[in-house]
Amino acid sequence: MPCLRADVTLAPLGPEHAARMCTWMKDPAVREGVGLRAEPSEERTHAWIARALADEETQAFAVLLAGRHVGNVVLDRRDMHLQTARLSVYVGASDARGHGVGTTAVFRAAQFGFASWGLHKIWLTAHVENGAALAVYQHVGFRREGLLRDEFLLGDRRLAAVYMGLLRTDFARVEAEAREEPGEEGAS
Repeated sequence: MPCLRADVTLAPLGPEHAARMCTWMKDPAVREGVGLRAEPSEERTHAWIARALADEETQAFAVLLAGRHVGNVVLDRRDMHLQTARLSVYVGASDARGHGVGTTAVFRAAQFGFASWGLHKIWLTAHVENGAALAVYQHVGFRREGLLRDEFLLGDRRLAAVYMGLLRTDFARVEAEAREEPGEEGAS
């Protein structure tokens, strides 16, 4: 059962978030973790945000910790026929990692996807060495559905990616058991 942080909220991602995003993407740990292929720049970041805002099949959120932008969570690749979408998330601010921020952001994005978009399933992939992310996803109710061999390039190493899915019915059970905590002391 996830313990959610009341001080973690989502806001629509906009151009005002670009500078911070670009700074995070210059951190090799963040850049490699998300699989960024091009050298980060504010121009590329602004272009990505503009594309996301123009795409009806994408909903990009800024993750806010007590009002401070600390990461992003995105639902994209929405398939209206299948009622599915992909989720991706990263906590760029190193001081916000490991304190339940990612868990709460994933939970709140899933709430949006199921309630606002009427999704049946949210899916994602994460490389096999990203244990922290895999634990967050499992904590929110995602289940491992497959392994994609050599799907991810981390530096010069090929890694398998874990394919995970969260069904609306599974999330409803997790949502019913979740509890809000006022801040860091109860976070998981």
